[in-house]
Amino acid sequence: MTEKLLENHKIDVKVKLALLWASLMFLYIYADYFELMTPGKLEEMMQLKTPMGPTSPDLLIIFALLLIVPALMIVFSIFLTPQLCKWTNLAIGLVYTVISILIIITSIDSEWHRFYVLFNFIELFVLMAILRQAWQWPKKTETIN
Repeated sequence: MTEKLLENHKIDVKVKLALLWASLMFLYIYADYFELMTPGKLEEMMQLKTPMGPTSPDLLIIFALLLIVPALMIVFSIFLTPQLCKWTNLAIGLVYTVISILIIITSIDSEWHRFYVLFNFIELFVLMAILRQAWQWPKKTETIN
């Protein structure tokens, strides 16, 4: 009697990294969307207030860059050379890990931001997976003539 087993293809580390960055983007988008439902958030936005101070063109560029970088990491994870991809993922992953930790520290005492803390803990798990995948990038040995 033969048993049919489900096939499990090996997924390239670049694809894993791209998928992890994509999932991180979804987490960012939904966390920010839910934050719009917290008391006073829309009023603060209408008054051009942010957690980092008054809204300004320069501050909006900083906020834009904070979301542009992980969005580009989806593409970079596929198209960069393995060496550059590994170190870019490690560097950017570490930066965003620190940001998530700081958000947890500043949000943990707020009852209305518990969901944000939850999102950031999940983001940390995704970022740890990114760092682990990049750090443990598979190596192959080649004979040099």
